[in-house]
Amino acid sequence: MKEPTQQYSDTIKSLQSRIQALEDENRLLKERLEEAGVSYADIVSGDAGGVVELYDPDQGARIKKFDVTDKIASDFFMMFCRGRKNVYDLRYTNPKTGKNGYYTQCFNRWDRGCHIQKKDGVRCKDCELRAYKPVTLPLIKAHMNGTDPNGNDVVAIYPMLENNLCQLLVFDFDNHAKGAEQEDYANIDDGWKEEINALRRICKNLDVDAVVERSRSGRGAHLWIFFKEMVPARLARRFGFALLEKGAESVNLKSFKYYDRMIPTQDVLPEGGLGNVIALPLQGMALKSGNSAFIDENWNAYEDQLNVLAGTRRLTRQGIEDYLSLWYSTGFTSEDNGTDAPWDKNSEIEAGSVKGVVRIVLADRIYIDSTGMSNKTKRQLRRMATFSNKQYFQNQAMDMPNYDESRFIYLGSDEGKYIVLPRGLREEILKKFDNAGISYKIEDKRTKGQELNISFRGELRESQIPAVETMLGNETGILHAATAFGKTVVCCDMIARRGISTLILVDRADLMNQWIKRLEEFLDIDEELPEYQTKTGRTRKRKSLIGNLQGAHDTLTGIVDVAMIRSLKKKDGFHPKLKEYAQVYFDECHHAASDSAIEVLQEINAKYVYGVTATPKRGDGKEKINEFLLGPIRYRFTAKDRAEEQNINHLVYPRFTRTVKPHHLSKTPYGNDAYELIRNNDVRDEQIIRDVADCVQAGRTPVVLTKYVDHAKKLSERLKTYADRLILLTGANGTKARRAQVEELNKVDDSDSLILVGTGSLLGEGFDFPRLDTLFMATPVSGENVVEQYVGRLNRDYDGKENVIVYDYVDSHIPKFDKMYSARLKAYKKIGYELCVNLDGEKQKANAIYDIENYAETYWKDLEEANSAVVVSSPRLNNQKVDRIINMLGKRRELGVKVTIVTWHPDAYKYGKDDVRMELMERLRKAGFEIRLVEETCEHYAVIDNEIVWYGSVNLLSKEDAEDNLMRVCSKDIAAELLEMTFGSEAELQEW
Repeated sequence: MKEPTQQYSDTIKSLQSRIQALEDENRLLKERLEEAGVSYADIVSGDAGGVVELYDPDQGARIKKFDVTDKIASDFFMMFCRGRKNVYDLRYTNPKTGKNGYYTQCFNRWDRGCHIQKKDGVRCKDCELRAYKPVTLPLIKAHMNGTDPNGNDVVAIYPMLENNLCQLLVFDFDNHAKGAEQEDYANIDDGWKEEINALRRICKNLDVDAVVERSRSGRGAHLWIFFKEMVPARLARRFGFALLEKGAESVNLKSFKYYDRMIPTQDVLPEGGLGNVIALPLQGMALKSGNSAFIDENWNAYEDQLNVLAGTRRLTRQGIEDYLSLWYSTGFTSEDNGTDAPWDKNSEIEAGSVKGVVRIVLADRIYIDSTGMSNKTKRQLRRMATFSNKQYFQNQAMDMPNYDESRFIYLGSDEGKYIVLPRGLREEILKKFDNAGISYKIEDKRTKGQELNISFRGELRESQIPAVETMLGNETGILHAATAFGKTVVCCDMIARRGISTLILVDRADLMNQWIKRLEEFLDIDEELPEYQTKTGRTRKRKSLIGNLQGAHDTLTGIVDVAMIRSLKKKDGFHPKLKEYAQVYFDECHHAASDSAIEVLQEINAKYVYGVTATPKRGDGKEKINEFLLGPIRYRFTAKDRAEEQNINHLVYPRFTRTVKPHHLSKTPYGNDAYELIRNNDVRDEQIIRDVADCVQAGRTPVVLTKYVDHAKKLSERLKTYADRLILLTGANGTKARRAQVEELNKVDDSDSLILVGTGSLLGEGFDFPRLDTLFMATPVSGENVVEQYVGRLNRDYDGKENVIVYDYVDSHIPKFDKMYSARLKAYKKIGYELCVNLDGEKQKANAIYDIENYAETYWKDLEEANSAVVVSSPRLNNQKVDRIINMLGKRRELGVKVTIVTWHPDAYKYGKDDVRMELMERLRKAGFEIRLVEETCEHYAVIDNEIVWYGSVNLLSKEDAEDNLMRVCSKDIAAELLEMTFGSEAELQEW
């Protein structure tokens, strides 16, 4: 029996625990009331507004019917829900399939020339027959009366006018995922209700009049803010962002989806674009069910819909600017450019914004107890796991839909009282707390794993040692190392030094096989073979200490394993061993941004989590996800470092093609149309065939990469007679067949000539065959990461390898591909490649690839020293550059140097003022320069004395762009090719 003193002590402890639990519960309930827009203080004081009205199940019966007169319809559209008058969408339900959607109305919709009819991919804004129907009063009346049972009379407007003005701001809380239109954009969960309640409360707190409309589906909503006059869309959106940011100081906003909800979605419309569309409220047929109706805080439809609309205060432009000046402590002017991410400024956590000590739990992610935190601090923490989505803005600029793309990507969440953030932010979070003087306590619940007897039986190169030491000095992080650095060997040494249970994640079967081979080669594991249960219940021992998981094949040991990342999650959950590993490596970790990878990485509970990649940047700009989930880049060994380490020349051989747009195409080809011009181009293919044949004849080993399987097959068929062995590797073959082909490749004798042909998607990343010394880019690619992956196939060390050469085919007459070549030039320069103009690999003078910072001095000197002829092709012209070239070449012209300027014909050039352009051309003509005007394509180049070539993306007679670059080569062949492409058909040229 316990002593009385001990009993009292236990009782006190029990009561203290109970009090703490009640306080936590009380705090949580107050937060829930706050999120619902209910003040706890008002309830206690009896000022909560009386009895809260219950939700009425018969919403349609609540709404008072009204006659839609011309005045009502006119006021509705012109005073409140106003958009463009010259175009609109109409809802349509297919009577056969039941599918519905909103379609832009055009007088020529059923004409044979309509591209929708032809299904050729040309969009309405690019259609030469487009003739949009205007909004009319009868149309608005039909919308409000709602006589069509299928809702085919519902009108959707384009809120943003051609001059980038608008008269309303809408927050759209419908579901816009792909396919949601079939259910009238209905939400599948109730999270939107919490979001709309929070936003409604923000508007109320900040004295901004807004009305909430329940959507047509009944499972979504729109919050409308109206303006009394047209205002710039940029100002309206700035106001929307500021509203959210200011409101978040008093209302706990847990989501960043609000920024996706705002319409208009952009400041400026792209050329020919219409912007986003939104269905008008007060749809007659939907109102009968209480939907498409304005609703109160209890989700009940107002009885008098028109009265609610008429009583909503509309903001003036001055009123908007007054709000912004009030909310921004630094002041606001109408010329303020602002930002789409207002948190970029003043993001430091304020001292005293947290009561008590913050509890931080390290597990599969970082769990931060938000008890006692201000809403502003909670918001700042969430922002740390948020970044702008590049793909969203690219789609927007091209007037493309953003169904599955959010404006901002958020990798955090809220779970009860915890704000949950990804592991890669740990150092940044702690730094912010330290800077604010906020105390915190860390609890580590990550898996420490079992200690293992593992030794490394390899030898590191000198360049690999600092990589190992740096990575082991951190619990998380990314190793960014170029192809052929030996990343797998580095990881094997790390695994051995740490000696704990390890999982390697991969996303391709061939990569898995490479890892298993290297682990068996470089690791000595002195452990017992683990046991497992067969399906029949028998106990067996594994055959290897290194297990693997791929699909249904599962031999994971929990010691050192390799797993396909997609195989770790099934319909019934994650693999049971996933949380048992103490150390995880993700190879080719730039793929961490995929949905399946994100799910797995957020489930891993290992103490040590690393990523390994040669190309951390992604084409879609989502590389931040890699750092959030795996930690920042800790060590870099770039492709340029690797090129220097190899101590051989790394060269690019530009090969200009004769590919041009066929005359039957009415417009410049883009997308698949552009690729079709080179995919089925016998003349271009013949140029590649001849180059490959010469390469093999010179004793080189080429790899030919193309984007398409059929193109690879066609090239391989034509190349098979030029080498002893030709091997074709594409994704069209099954895994077993490809494995057999790789084995065949590895057995090829060094004395046999060899050509390897394949698709870039298969061979462009992670493929290992050291003998390769020449790369043929048979189809264009762009982007630094893709170029680095492709040329990485040449970076492996091999006896007798004296240099590596990339044959880069420049389709200069196709604007899309010309821009891609410019992007590749920039990538080549960054990774240490130089130019050559023949197969001998004779490189040009240093710095032959230039950017706008360093080209000018050499370029103008070349012009100044011209002896016979200068041709400058520049799409754009400006005063400064025109004056300079006139002054520079005036004396040279007197000495007999012929100067020709190639530029757009005024009728073909869409930008700037024609009179200014004509005046500049007249000045050039009076200076004795010949002017050649083109209407189809105008490249960016200069040819001096028929030998020195400057080529790239720079407008040589106009202002440069920050991203511009160009190359300088001395080659009579390249000069002749460029001049022939420009002057070869005089019938297509005009002299001004």
